[in-house]
Order: sequence, then structure tokens, then C-alpha cells
Amino acid sequence: MSARMLIWGSGSAPCWRVMIALEEKGLQYESKRIDFSSKGHKTPEVLKLNPRGQVPVLKDGDTVVSESLATLQYLEEAYPEPCLVPKAASPQVLQRLHESPNVLQAIRAVFMAKNKNEPQEELDSKVKELKKELAYWESYLGSNKYIAGTEYSLADIAIGPNLMFATRLGGKFKEFPRLAKYITMLKVSPAQVCVPMVLYI
Repeated sequence: MSARMLIWGSGSAPCWRVMIALEEKGLQYESKRIDFSSKGHKTPEVLKLNPRGQVPVLKDGDTVVSESLATLQYLEEAYPEPCLVPKAASPQVLQRLHESPNVLQAIRAVFMAKNKNEPQEELDSKVKELKKELAYWESYLGSNKYIAGTEYSLADIAIGPNLMFATRLGGKFKEFPRLAKYITMLKVSPAQVCVPMVLYI
């Protein structure tokens, strides 16, 4: 059995990004999928590792990390090859890394508004905020191939699953052609292809 274990749940962008990072680093691990609907993230096993009852949880030997962005940074520090924080772009990478939850928050706000049949005015307001957030990321790409410059980095691993989660919910990105092209590129990256297809369900 591997000394490294990842507890994760299907459909979770935070879990998705950690799995991609592990693939990028070429690290083997025991994959333990939980079922959110049966509260698999609230079991004694998970709560022992993360009292908040949230996944992903990475156990790497005696080290336990449970926040996805912290896990990305941990993996980069513990396993620096291949490098996913290019020295020349380090400030931009770290900034984009920590900005990325804003996108997921805005996407979830729109999804919940639709799911709860909130008044059209409320939904329109949340869609407007989402478009405002996506416009930031469209501008970050500029003429670059990747979100923090010319090289693939942790920033791409952080933001990619958020954007692809939006496409799963029906997002078309017609107003954001750079992001649309970027998402298409990420979907066929080797590490992305290796992530279990159950995440797409």
C-alpha cells in the first residue's frame, strides 16, 4: 500500500486540482473516493484527518494537508521537480493561485440561484458578478498561453478545474474567447487526461 493517500469526492474542483498536481509531479498515491450524498466526508476516518470534514485530504507519510491550495504549495515544496512555480513568474503564479477561489465562488452563486429559483433580478446580479470575475481572467491571459505567463504552473492547476466546472454546468464562454481556447487546451493536457473520468460525471 502506498504511503501517500488522497481522499476525494467526485465533482469537486478542489479535489480535481490536487489530483492533477499529483499527476504532474508523477507521484503515485492510494486513491480513496468518498460519496458526498452519503456524507462520506463526515466519517470518523475523514474527521480524524480533517476535523472540518472537507475533502480533498492528502496524507503523505506523516504529513496531512487538507486545503487544496495549501496542498498544491506543499507538493511544490516537497517535490520540486518538475517545477510548477517558474522563478521568473513566481509572484504572478502565487497571486493567481490565491485568486482562483473567487471564480468558483461566483460560479456556485449562479448555480445556487438557479437551483433555488431565486428572483430573476437576483440571478441577473449574480451572473453579472460572474462575468465581471471571468473578465479579469480573460485579461490575465492576454497574449500568453498560460494564466500566469508563458509557462504552465500551479496557477493553471488551480484555475483550470474551476473553469471546466463551469462548462459542466453549461457555461459557453462566448464572451471570453481566450478563456474558451484555454479551457480546450487544458482538457487535453496529459495530466488532465489521466484524472479519472468519474470527475466528469
